Parts: sequence; C-alpha cells; structure tokens
Amino acid sequence: MNESFTAGDQLLVTPEEAARRLSVGRTTIYELMASGELQSVNIGRCRRVPVSSLSSFVNKLIGDATVEQPRSAASVELAPSTRNSLGIGRRNASYAAKCEG
Repeated sequence: MNESFTAGDQLLVTPEEAARRLSVGRTTIYELMASGELQSVNIGRCRRVPVSSLSSFVNKLIGDATVEQPRSAASVELAPSTRNSLGIGRRNASYAAKCEG
C-alpha cells in the first residue's frame, strides 16, 4: 500500500519548521515548549511539534487577544529608562507630544 503524503498531511514538524510556520525564532519555539505553552513530543532523540498543537496555540492567542481591550498609542506611557533606550529624549518627547496632538 503506497500512499503519497503532501506537506499538508504532516502530523509532526521540527521545531525549526514550527518556527517558520509561526513566523518566530527557533529560540522562541523552544521557550514555548519548555513553558508548556506549545506541546511537543520526543521520538527517539528527536523533538517534534504536532501541527494540531500549532493550531491550538494560535487559537489560544486569538482568544486572548479578543479579551484584551485595545489601547491607543496616546494612552501608552513609557518609563523614562525605556524612553531613553528608544532615543526619545526631552526634546523628542515634547515633539512627539505635539505631533499626537
């Protein structure tokens, strides 16, 4: 019995492929797996991510996003240390405030 499989038929993907599918870095995938937010399995010495787990993870993110209230850019206040690291000094901050206006 010879069955041909297409890419859409994959049940498990490598962490690298999972990262590509979610458009995140490989390190992020390993952090998600370690925290339990993204399920994974071992097959021998190989770590694989079920495609269904990727879908569940994205659906959870979408569900969480609909619960949060959207915040406008004007309502976000940056800490002084963050403002400096972003290159927003006093002069730039006052200019940004005028532009938001």
